[in-house]
Amino acid sequence: MTGAAQGRGEGDPRPGPAPGSRFALGLAVAALAACWNPISAPFGLVVGAGALVLAARAWWRATSARGVATAAVAAALLAVAASAAVLGLTAEAVSPDLPGQAVVKTRTPEELDRLLSDASKRTQPERRQAARQLEILAGSGDGGASPGEGRRGAKP
Repeated sequence: MTGAAQGRGEGDPRPGPAPGSRFALGLAVAALAACWNPISAPFGLVVGAGALVLAARAWWRATSARGVATAAVAAALLAVAASAAVLGLTAEAVSPDLPGQAVVKTRTPEELDRLLSDASKRTQPERRQAARQLEILAGSGDGGASPGEGRRGAKP
């Protein structure tokens, strides 16, 4: 036997799992761990799809011992299906037509106009007083010029 034949174990009656099948199984288990939560389900979907590709390649490369590769394919398929189901159910639950009462009551344009005019009437004396005070302050800062006359040295 040559050195390459010994390394591959051609004379071994019980060949080991296909190359990469253990790694694919590990990824599939990680995808299964991530598939149940709506926040991590996208990661479970991506990792599960990658594990499925690697497991399928390992299954095709295997000549006789396909047990680990078969388990990896099954786990990856389960992870992808579960992640897709969780994402689908979550997307359906967050639809624009939610049942129940609205948290914030929307107002019609007529209601808004009425509320704003009521607020304007209620605060009108304070706004007039503030405008008078501004006129007085603006007038005293310019050497007695009224707000309509402009600043010193400015041409009307």
